[in-house]
Amino acid sequence: MRQYVKGKANGSIYLDAGCGQGYYTKEIGANFEHSYGIDLSKEAILHASKQDKHTQYIVGSLFDMPFLDESIDCVTSIFVPLGQDEIYRILKENGYWIVVGPGPKHCFELKEVLYDTPYENEMPEILEQYELVNQEIIQKKKMVDDVWSLLEMTPYRYKTSQAGLDRVKQLERLEVTFEFVVTVYKKHENNSKKMGN
Repeated sequence: MRQYVKGKANGSIYLDAGCGQGYYTKEIGANFEHSYGIDLSKEAILHASKQDKHTQYIVGSLFDMPFLDESIDCVTSIFVPLGQDEIYRILKENGYWIVVGPGPKHCFELKEVLYDTPYENEMPEILEQYELVNQEIIQKKKMVDDVWSLLEMTPYRYKTSQAGLDRVKQLERLEVTFEFVVTVYKKHENNSKKMGN
């Protein structure tokens, strides 16, 4: 993801929409003159603000952000809900939106333990109001020693039967596929003018 920011999306103003504790915000925001992070979690924002003095962190909703129309050069959305209309509103013409989410095989081995009939994740829908610049899948397998802690970081923790949870608790380790889809969009100037008519 960093190569997209350095190669294509440099500008003066960056926003991490759904920044959490600010890990990626700090790394990416260093490439920009002004950097912002927004998240609903007060605790996460407090943590992020203590770790990163370059960025201004804000507690707020991704669907109603306190930014002017067409004021942001680059936005990232990393494993968060996509408020695409709000992103479109605040993004400058020819600005970039980098979206990261789970790939089809992300954590599939964990799902095989949890469910009788595990299924692959669907690929993200391409958003028509933006110009698609690039989409790629990044995959890596890794041996996980603390499988329960991994489960706690996923939505499966709250969508699984007790029997499935018990199976995970019995695991000492598990080789897991981590797969991510990185999609880079551009707010196309012509598209912006059409929507404004």
